Amino acid sequence: MVAAVSPVFRARLRIGLLIVFTALVETTLGSDLRVAQVAPDLMVLLVICAGLTGGTESGAWVGFWTGLLYDMFLTGTPVGLSALTYCMVGSAIGALRTTFLQERRALLPIAAFVGTLAAVLLFVAAGTILGQSQLLGGGRSWIIRVMIVESLWNAVLALPAGYIYARVARGSAGAERVGAPIPTRTA
Repeated sequence: MVAAVSPVFRARLRIGLLIVFTALVETTLGSDLRVAQVAPDLMVLLVICAGLTGGTESGAWVGFWTGLLYDMFLTGTPVGLSALTYCMVGSAIGALRTTFLQERRALLPIAAFVGTLAAVLLFVAAGTILGQSQLLGGGRSWIIRVMIVESLWNAVLALPAGYIYARVARGSAGAERVGAPIPTRTA
């Protein structure tokens, strides 16, 4: 007899597939979308959407796993730097959403812009603390350009990305508990 699959497990599986799909899109098409030599950061946009949709826990969990997967594609920085950064950004956006921010469609592009600014700044700051001096190699003007262009990209792409994430995350009952443990059945 086949046991029924938990709605929470199905939501986690769909979100995991969305994370992998987003990583593939970013690594294959991202370099073709460069503006001023800066490509969009779709992974951090996904984390921001997770924080706004699911709150603090969802933002942190999706941020950690998204960052860890993205770290596998980066060769110049230590594994875990993106995971740390995205986890903190997702958690912060989720915390702001549950405590201060109201549900409005216009909120998503603003949150994407500000969240991406914070993610780039946090990534560079944490990397510098960990001895990754190459992150500052382009100078302040390069970091500012990266912050602005990535933030603008994510603000523009925020509404479609938010719609897709909300559709994936809310598609089944229990999806709002993405970071919570899967309940086990007792006999």
